[in-house]
Amino acid sequence: MKRLVLVRHGESVWNAEGRIQGQRCAGLSEIGYAQAEVTANALADSYPDAVLMASDLQRTMETALPLSKALGREIVQDARLRERSFGAWEGQLRHEVVAGDGARWERFLTGEDEAVEEIGGETATQLGDRVESLFRDLLRGTADGQVTIAVTHGGPVWHGTHRLLGLSIPTLGGVSNACVTEFIASAEDDRLVLDRWNEVAHLPRDLRTTWRPGGKDR
Repeated sequence: MKRLVLVRHGESVWNAEGRIQGQRCAGLSEIGYAQAEVTANALADSYPDAVLMASDLQRTMETALPLSKALGREIVQDARLRERSFGAWEGQLRHEVVAGDGARWERFLTGEDEAVEEIGGETATQLGDRVESLFRDLLRGTADGQVTIAVTHGGPVWHGTHRLLGLSIPTLGGVSNACVTEFIASAEDDRLVLDRWNEVAHLPRDLRTTWRPGGKDR
C-alpha cells in the first residue's frame, strides 16, 4: 500500500481578512504559523520518511517549511499544486466583490464556470483537470510502502478529491486550514481509498479555522 497525504495551508493573512486569494497572497497569519508547526510535528511523527511537495505560493511554502525541517527533507515545489486562479477578483474583500460584481458572484456560487472565466480566472473544470492528473501522477510515482505529502490549497483538495473518487459536486464539505486528507492506494491494482477527509484532530480547538461564507476564503 502507498499513501498520498494532502495538507491545506495554514490560515493566511488574507484568509483572516476575508480576501479572495487564488494565486496571490500575503503569507500566513500568526495562527497560520502555529497551525503549520503543530501539523508538521504530527505528520513527521506519523510519516518520518515521507517525500514532501508543495505549491510554490507563499502561504503553502510557509506551511511546508516546518515540516521540511521536521523531516530533514527538501521541499519539491510544483506549480500544479497552486490554488485556482480567480483573475480580477484576487486581492479583493469578499464584500467588495459582492457589492461591485454581485451578479457574476452569484453565478460563480451556483457553479457556473463562465463567471470566473470572464474575469480571467480558472474554471472549476480546468482546476479539476489539473489536479486530478497531478494527484494520479503522484500516486503512481509513490513506491509501495511509501508516503508522499503534498501541501496545497482548499480548491485542489476539494476538487481533486471529488475527481479521484468520481463524486458529484458538491458531495463533500469544506476544507479547513491545516487539515489533512489522505488516500491509500493498492500497489497491485491502483484501487483508491479515502482514509481521511478534512482531518483537524491534530490541532487544538483554538487553532481550528475554516472557510466560512461571511469570512475566510481560499
